[in-house]
Amino acid sequence: MSHRSQVVAVVMTAVALAPRLARAEPPPADLMAKLAVQAEAFEQLRNHASFSISAELRELDDDGKTTSTKTAVARIEADGHATHTVVLKYTEDGKDKTADGQEQAHDADEKRAHRTDAENLHMPFLPRERDKYVFDEVEHDPSNPARVRITFVPKQPAAHTVEGSAWIDETAGRAVSAGFKVNKTPMFVDFVHVTVEFAAQTSLGPATSKVTIDGGGGFWFFHKHFVAVATLTDYRITP
Repeated sequence: MSHRSQVVAVVMTAVALAPRLARAEPPPADLMAKLAVQAEAFEQLRNHASFSISAELRELDDDGKTTSTKTAVARIEADGHATHTVVLKYTEDGKDKTADGQEQAHDADEKRAHRTDAENLHMPFLPRERDKYVFDEVEHDPSNPARVRITFVPKQPAAHTVEGSAWIDETAGRAVSAGFKVNKTPMFVDFVHVTVEFAAQTSLGPATSKVTIDGGGGFWFFHKHFVAVATLTDYRITP
């Protein structure tokens, strides 16, 4: 086989294995209705789901090398009205800082308790959020015919809107995973990209099993890049 023929064969194989791009068009109404049900159930998890969380945050230099590592093991406890965080262990660069982690978690719980619902991020498929977005079905997964990718773009980017896409199981009518960026980041934060997997199962439906956050920012010539990964397990639903 000539070199040119080898190149053509490699390209054709790559094309065959890649997700099939579809002509962008609005998702079917019945699929959006099913996704709305999942989104409504997901909202219920906010104050009704208790779970364990194991997380690691790494700060990176310009070459991508880790300069600092923080880890945490905690339990999020829900009572049906609110949640509070029980930090079991927290370390910074291998040093036990559990007491500091517990204090930080307490402060975060206090701020969250005073946050309005409008200040929370919500799934774009939630009925009351849908009018803020434009949705398009753009890809089909050749390895799984029932799986499609739907993009969501806010009509007017705001502090609590997101832009990204979700892989959807059409048969089950639910999101399997999603990736998005926050439209309006806090001061001195340049970007925040989030990937979420919905592999945990609860009586209220699928729940988050893994979250990966890639972010960066700085002030003047002080810049930081960080990557955080959190795994969520052992769900328990409170009525």
